[in-house]
Amino acid sequence: MSTSTSTRNMYQRLLSPSRSTKSHKKCSAADCPPFGRNRSCNSPLLNRISKIVHACKPYIPSINILQLFTLYTIEELDAVVVSSFPIPAPTFKNQWYLDCRFRITQLQEAARLLAQASTQVKYDGYLQKHDPLLSDNAAFIVVRNLKTLYSCISKRRRVIEGAFWKGLDEHPEESAARLQTFMTQSSGAEDSFSRKFQTLTPTNFRTLGAKRWLDDEVVNYFIQKWCFNSGTLGLNTFFVSRCLFKAGTSIPKDGFLTEADEVRVERWCSKAASNLGLQSWDSVFIPINENQSHWYSARIDFRLKRIDIYDSLRERCIDNRQKPPLLRKNAGLMLILMWLTEVLSRLRGKEVQLQNKLGTGWVHFQANTYDCGVHMLWHLRHILEFRQVMLGANCSTSHLRFSDNMVGKRLRLALEIVEDSGLV
Repeated sequence: MSTSTSTRNMYQRLLSPSRSTKSHKKCSAADCPPFGRNRSCNSPLLNRISKIVHACKPYIPSINILQLFTLYTIEELDAVVVSSFPIPAPTFKNQWYLDCRFRITQLQEAARLLAQASTQVKYDGYLQKHDPLLSDNAAFIVVRNLKTLYSCISKRRRVIEGAFWKGLDEHPEESAARLQTFMTQSSGAEDSFSRKFQTLTPTNFRTLGAKRWLDDEVVNYFIQKWCFNSGTLGLNTFFVSRCLFKAGTSIPKDGFLTEADEVRVERWCSKAASNLGLQSWDSVFIPINENQSHWYSARIDFRLKRIDIYDSLRERCIDNRQKPPLLRKNAGLMLILMWLTEVLSRLRGKEVQLQNKLGTGWVHFQANTYDCGVHMLWHLRHILEFRQVMLGANCSTSHLRFSDNMVGKRLRLALEIVEDSGLV
């Protein structure tokens, strides 16, 4: 059903004679420009609608409230947004970078303002209190247009962000220079970080710099942020060392696992789910730090009934895939992950049979010794987006594809923290 048909049907239902009408006895007639004559009880809402449109004017100059009195289709409003926000020419000159960032910021701000039309303006509720007027019809159409415009703005932001992120990957030298600027600027940002983040500091942030090895706090920050309300239980980097590995080592526990081990896992995972706002979850992401020298991860998927280990080191990944699961170098880890799956299936209240789906998932291999942490975080991005790691052209979202030089992804992660900290 089209937007115009849906709106027309809703409005006709609200105007139906069978609708029970309640009147506000103390209401009086009021002028509500540019809508016209209405009632005093409705005037605050009509003023709010006008303010939303006026506030959007700096970001979408071609839109005015009188235009919005006519009901537009999503295709018509989408054309307006596309013409107002063209994609900057694909070069990595400084002006291209600034233009992309400026347009993305404009779209984000416009979306923030337009979101109010969905969350704060419930005009159909007002129409149920009085017999409708012509100005009610105009206001109702404006609100519907604003909601459609919000969808178009959000879509356009994703398009320009995608082009921007793709450009960061395609120009690694320029991305590295821009990244270094952020690293330098972070030296005086202790107060901004301490006000915004509980554990993340500028020192942690600088491990996102080119050719640096990511530290725990950066990894934990993105796991917490990305997995929030996602349906994936993202565990922090300390879970494996506290619950699955022998104390002070990167060696998985073996032999008999006690009831105390199970209780510790249940408590840890229950708390993690609560911190992530998860009432239910059907997959688990587990970051693994091996001897303070390498990052890789494991994922338990209860829906697909499988366990995968994602390791971006070429030799180890290929060597493991050529052997049966229990003869692989990571066989001990796979065994304790099978035990963990049983514990978590009871915690979820749903028993699971893994159907012999134990594997080393194919991944894009790192081309150096320092990008393992960035690869691991990108494995999580793919799991959240596609439910598996997608390679090359199989990744339909081009800006999420892996690359041999991950400095563009480092800059992207750094930008996300910079924006979250309020430094931009």
